[in-house]
Amino acid sequence: MITFNFDPYQTLKSIIQVTSSHMGKDYLKVICDELKILFDAQLVFITEAIDSNPTTKVKILYSTSKESPKDFFLEGTPCKLTYDNKIIQIKEGVNIDFEKFINTGFESFYGIPINDKNNQCIGHIAIISNKRRELPKEIEDIAHIFSRRIEAEYQRIILENENQKMMKKLFELSIKDSLTNLYNRRFFSQKCEEVYKQSKRDFNKASIIFLDLDNFKNINDTYGHSAGDYILKEVGRILKETCRKDVDFVSRVGGEEFGIICLNSNKHNSKQLAQRIMTDTNDFFKNEEYSVTYSIGIEEFNPSYNSGEEVYTLADKKMYQAKSSGKNKIIC
Repeated sequence: MITFNFDPYQTLKSIIQVTSSHMGKDYLKVICDELKILFDAQLVFITEAIDSNPTTKVKILYSTSKESPKDFFLEGTPCKLTYDNKIIQIKEGVNIDFEKFINTGFESFYGIPINDKNNQCIGHIAIISNKRRELPKEIEDIAHIFSRRIEAEYQRIILENENQKMMKKLFELSIKDSLTNLYNRRFFSQKCEEVYKQSKRDFNKASIIFLDLDNFKNINDTYGHSAGDYILKEVGRILKETCRKDVDFVSRVGGEEFGIICLNSNKHNSKQLAQRIMTDTNDFFKNEEYSVTYSIGIEEFNPSYNSGEEVYTLADKKMYQAKSSGKNKIIC
């Protein structure tokens, strides 16, 4: 049996100096790595409870071993004892007394509960060694300090994750059309410039398809705005289902106007896509009292043009040519 001798308070000071500039997920990594060195341990990890009353399963927030699972059940491990909300020291025989640790070579275990503000155990720190040893009683004071700091950083991680989700949602709202859930005009304009610059740089083919619903105002006036909204939603769905995911970018750019930026697609390929869209739309609405057709203009990104906006404008003009020359047609 090894008695682990060191000055706990000098050690605390040293670790605080090392970890003071780290926060959130980075702090969890640094503290685990430092504890592994300090305790000459084979494995250190930090968990959070997945369920409660009682806790039966935990998720690993950080582990010093890449082979650790993302989560595990507590049954058959010494970690389960820590969730009784007390520090657990097992000096030897971990690989004998606990089913899941058999054949691991682990001998000793030190578990530190992590508590929330209501003093409920929400996670734990596990320090595991291949050596039989006894840790000094003073180490519990350090353990509690680590536990409180880790809980604070854990709450910081939760807040950061919530903020990231909120920012992502706000960004999506800023570039999405609320009715059809397609991209909006803002996104479409930005994507046009981005693709134009790519076409200038590497000459990859790309095209714009502009689609305008024919006689949409008459349908709205005759059958009501609910019918109009229904058509717009279903057209949006048809466009998304017909187009290639993450290759064709579908937007609602106006009231009844839609645009598609087609990457790796010349005018001929884009015309074939437009024809499929016309066919799919006609098939879907064939039993309605009204017909749903498009006037479509197609323009290819060309490095000789001055901007993405110029390509946008040319496709738009061709769409109006299709509309003025009889509707339900493609001008490419």
